[in-house]
Amino acid sequence: MSRNPYSLGIAAKYLSEIDLFTRFEFGPTLSSLMHQINDGTHLIVERNDRICGYVGWVRTTKDVAEDWLRNQGPLRKVADGDAIVVTIFHAQDSGDILRMIKAAKKMAPGLPVYWKRFYENERAPSPRAVKIRRSAPDTP
Repeated sequence: MSRNPYSLGIAAKYLSEIDLFTRFEFGPTLSSLMHQINDGTHLIVERNDRICGYVGWVRTTKDVAEDWLRNQGPLRKVADGDAIVVTIFHAQDSGDILRMIKAAKKMAPGLPVYWKRFYENERAPSPRAVKIRRSAPDTP
C-alpha cells in the first residue's frame, strides 16, 4: 500500500472487522499499523478491491525480540536490526497464509522471525520463532 493516511485507514478498517482484533488496545494497534505502512514493512492480500489478508512486522534485534517473546522487555524498532517481529497478521483464507509468509520472507531474507500467536478463545498467547540455522564450517 502507498505510504499515506488513506492506506492507514484502509488497514485499520480491515482489522476492525476481525473479532480477535477488536479486543486489542486501539492506540498501540494503530501505532503499529502507521509504522508498518510508513516503513513499508507490511503486505496485503487483495481480492476484488477488498483486503482479505494483512501481515506487518518490525525490524529489531534478536535480543530485543527474545526478551519481548518471553515478556521480559518491550518491543522496540531497530532500523538495521538482525531480526523481524511480526506484530499483526490475519488472513481470511488459510490458503493465503503460506503465500503471505513466503512473500514477506523475500523482503527480509536470512533474518529470524518472531511472533506471538493469539487465539480467539481465552487461551493464553503462545510465543513462536523461526530461527535461521547457519551451516557448520567445512572441516578438512
